[in-house]
Amino acid sequence: MFRSVNCFIPALAVGIFLVFSAGIGQCHNLWLNATDYSPSFRGKTGAHTKMYFGFGHKFPVSDVLDRDKLVEFNLIQPGGVVKELEAGEGGFLVTPLVLKKEGGYIVTAATKHGFYTMFEKNGKIRHKLASMEGFENVVVSLYFENHTKALINAGASAEDAFSTPVGHTIEIVPLENPFLKKSGDFLEVQVLMDGKPAKYCNVFATYIGFSTKEAYAWTSKTNAKGITHIKLLQSGQWILKADVRKPPSEEHKGKVLEEKYTATMSFQVN
Repeated sequence: MFRSVNCFIPALAVGIFLVFSAGIGQCHNLWLNATDYSPSFRGKTGAHTKMYFGFGHKFPVSDVLDRDKLVEFNLIQPGGVVKELEAGEGGFLVTPLVLKKEGGYIVTAATKHGFYTMFEKNGKIRHKLASMEGFENVVVSLYFENHTKALINAGASAEDAFSTPVGHTIEIVPLENPFLKKSGDFLEVQVLMDGKPAKYCNVFATYIGFSTKEAYAWTSKTNAKGITHIKLLQSGQWILKADVRKPPSEEHKGKVLEEKYTATMSFQVN
């Protein structure tokens, strides 16, 4: 049987977290952008694109990301070979890619895991990138992880080019090739948590140009198999996000009120 994942958080805590989390850098959303998600492939020179990071609460870019916060930045090539990438300089960490084979590529990244606590002291709300140990009047306390990936189509790719999980704690897996879709189609995706379906989990999706803030053009919930469908309302770059929230594990009991795991995935609809 599949293990159920709790995606619930009290409504009050959600509201407070959304108001205040924008000021806490390590609780920002994390995603990847590409200058070209579907670069032309030429036999001698391959395909070329550049990756750069989105970090914050405004699409496509918001805050800057320090390289030392990254714990993973990889390129998964056709056939599954993994190449470690070195992030570029500057706040958006622009990183050129030269893709030497035709097919589907997945760029993956993750930032350092950590703790975030919000508490009240002397009538004011305070924030700490720490566990709740030693604090009183705690409002929100999280252990968090952020994982992301981007899908790159160099030349042409098969229907199942992106459907193999990359092994993140939480990830969104496209069960169909989004580069074979067009505006108005539905895309089937599955959310995995610890390699198992994340049941009844909220999935948010938007395209660049829908809003410059953290607003989503489409929301849905996964079924008992962790699967949902996203309507691709517009051509262009899309960003999907899934959040799983659950009670503290034995490791984190007494340190936080809950654990929050976030996955994002970006790609292009032609």
